[in-house]
Amino acid sequence: MADDAHIEEPGPADEAVARALRDAIVSVEAAVARVHEFSAEIFELVGAPGGGDAVDHHNALTRVAGLLDATGQLRATDWESVRGLGDVLADRAGRLRAHTGEVLDGLAADAPAQDRVACLQQAVETDRLGETLQLLVLVEDSLNLWQRLRLARIRTTEPDRLEHECAAIGTTLAGRVERDVGLLLRARARLASYAALKPFELVRWLSTARVKKDIARLRADLDDVAAALGSAAERALEAEDPSVAENLAELGNPVRAVGGALGDSARTLGGRAVGAGSTGVGKLGRGLHRVAEPRRRPGGDVPLTTAPDA
Repeated sequence: MADDAHIEEPGPADEAVARALRDAIVSVEAAVARVHEFSAEIFELVGAPGGGDAVDHHNALTRVAGLLDATGQLRATDWESVRGLGDVLADRAGRLRAHTGEVLDGLAADAPAQDRVACLQQAVETDRLGETLQLLVLVEDSLNLWQRLRLARIRTTEPDRLEHECAAIGTTLAGRVERDVGLLLRARARLASYAALKPFELVRWLSTARVKKDIARLRADLDDVAAALGSAAERALEAEDPSVAENLAELGNPVRAVGGALGDSARTLGGRAVGAGSTGVGKLGRGLHRVAEPRRRPGGDVPLTTAPDA
């Protein structure tokens, strides 16, 4: 097998699939910054220990894909250096999705407020929900890079299989994107449901610094994932129930959330205060009026302030 394999000009089908693989993930910068220090911990958490570092895998695949784009050639040695990553990446993506789904299932919307807060803290701090989704973005982009390289290799070495493989890769990619966007929407809806707590439960809940930090962290992760998933996420969010975004905005602004939660009570208390104030002013006015009336002798009609006749 020749060490250098020139890539034939792609046809419409494989060009479209290659473009879809490139565009499925817009950026991984936020994901890398978020998980590069502890991706191994998350892989162990989801039952996928070993297999190498996620950032190292992505860097290696990016390097080979860059050479392919720049030269139009995929050297056999370069392909062999990353060939074995396909199964590892697919397995990791599946485990990350499964873990995310299980964590979201644990965020019960009908549990008492105290239990729901504990579940959220468990999901964010222990089960690493936000980091898991961010790591999924990184693994998915690595898998897309690997599929691009595999497609280029097939185009050169097994052109008779190209049409079949293009269809299979395109179908698999569409399914992965759909599942990832589905997890994003589920996570947003679960977090947004916390805004439906009773007013004073919400106030007490948002007054905890730890909880506010967890909310901010998870909301930032979900925003990063939505941005990374690009047009697929944009279309899904446009069709999302508007109340989800509204409730997330409320949770993201503790002052507004507390104000909204206290709104009815504050108006009630305010109305009562106004009524009490009016009553008080009336009583005070009548008292002042009595004080202002001329003081009279106990037995007569002549005011005490009037000098007696000589």
